[in-house]
Amino acid sequence: MVRIAFYKGLTAPHRDWKDWVICKWTHGQYSHVELVIGDTMYSSSPRAGKVRAKQHITDNESWDYIDMPFIEERNILEFFNMTQGSKYDYIGILGFVIPIKDRTNEWFCSEWVSNALKISGCKSLWKLEPSKISPNKLYKILKG
Repeated sequence: MVRIAFYKGLTAPHRDWKDWVICKWTHGQYSHVELVIGDTMYSSSPRAGKVRAKQHITDNESWDYIDMPFIEERNILEFFNMTQGSKYDYIGILGFVIPIKDRTNEWFCSEWVSNALKISGCKSLWKLEPSKISPNKLYKILKG
């Protein structure tokens, strides 16, 4: 099953100043988002500087989770294989405050996750532009 993990940027034990800035900038408690399949997380990570996979151990103190039982793992893994190693889109995150053209070869976390969910059939994202979705906006959309 696919789960979405939202990092609690204001309260997680290992948060840093960048998490605080993102939370304040996007008006919410989440600073990062990942897709979880089994014990592996997939996303575009600012700490890694690229789209990557890493091991995940469930941690309810640092993360909030949403189960996505209707999303097929195969689609997520295909999207990951197509984008793995792509650079983190540091400039793209400025698009939340100034107009910036979408950069198709670089990704920030919620943009990557939104794209993966969109191509996997998540109907609530079909009409939305992933490059304009923050972790907090994605959480609100999915919790509806």
